[in-house]
Amino acid sequence: MKINRKAFLKSLGFGAVGTLTGSSLTKTADATGNEEPHAGGPVKKRKLGKNGLTASVLCLGAGSRFTNERFLPVDEREEYMRYAISHGVNYIDTAINYGPSEKILGEMFSSDDWSKLVISSKTPSRTYDDVMRDFETSTKNLKRNYLDVYLLHNNALSNSVDDNRAIFSALLELREQGHVGNIGFSSHSAVSLPVAVNLVKEFDLDHLVLNVAEDRVDYRPAIPEILATGCTVAAIKVTRAYEGKGPVESARLSYKDVLDRSCASAIISHSNAGIGDRGWKAVLDENLKTARMFA
Repeated sequence: MKINRKAFLKSLGFGAVGTLTGSSLTKTADATGNEEPHAGGPVKKRKLGKNGLTASVLCLGAGSRFTNERFLPVDEREEYMRYAISHGVNYIDTAINYGPSEKILGEMFSSDDWSKLVISSKTPSRTYDDVMRDFETSTKNLKRNYLDVYLLHNNALSNSVDDNRAIFSALLELREQGHVGNIGFSSHSAVSLPVAVNLVKEFDLDHLVLNVAEDRVDYRPAIPEILATGCTVAAIKVTRAYEGKGPVESARLSYKDVLDRSCASAIISHSNAGIGDRGWKAVLDENLKTARMFA
C-alpha cells in the first residue's frame, strides 16, 4: 500500500509543506551527560551528479540486508526507511537484481514521496537491448517514469572501454531522452583504476559507486582524477568493519578518508556481525553518528 504523502511527512515530524533536509544540527547529551556535537542533527548533503541533485552523505543500500528477513524483519522495513529519512538520509540505492527490493520500495512510497528522495537503480545486463529492458522493468517496479541515477552493475562490466561501449550507449540514450538524470556504474572489482577513469571520460559519466575496502579493488587512488571531471563518487564497503559493537576505529577512519576526498556518500552495507543481536536501529545510529562526525 502506498503511503499518503501528508501522513508520511507528518510521521517524520514535518508539516504538510515540510522537506526532508532538516534545518540545523543539534547537540544531545551522551550517557554521562556531556554534550556531543551533531549527535542528533540531520546528516549533511553533498552534490551528486551533474544536474543539481544533493544527496545525504549516507545512502541506504536496499540490497540483501534490506530484503532478507534474517537481517531486517518484513514488518520493520518501512520503519527502517522512515527512521533514516527522518535523520536526513535522502539517498536510496537499489537494483533490478536485488531480489524484490525495487518492488518493495515501489509499494512503500508514492511518486510525491520519491520527489523528496534521490533514487538510484542498477542493471547487470551486458547488451543494449537488455539494459533497455531492465530499465523499463525497474521503472515499473518502482512506479516511476524517471530515475535520478541509473548505473551499470559491477557484473555487467568488462575491463575495457571498447567492450563496454554498447551498454553505455543505452545509458547515454536514456539520459539524452530525459528518462535518467545521471548515469554511471558501480564496481568493486570489475574494472581497473585506469579503466574506471577512462570510462568516466569517454562516456561523460555523472556518478559512480566504488569499493574502498582493501579486500577487493580499492578505488581511492583514482577518486581525485574522477572528481576532476565533474563526476561524483559514492563509496561502498565503508562500514564493513564491525565487531558487533558499532564501527571499529578502522571503519571510522574509512569514513573520514572517503569524506575527506569529497565523495558524495558512504553507502551503508550492513554486515552479519554488524547487526547481530543489536538490531538495525543500533547499527544505523552508529552510521549516522559517524557520518555526522566526519561530514
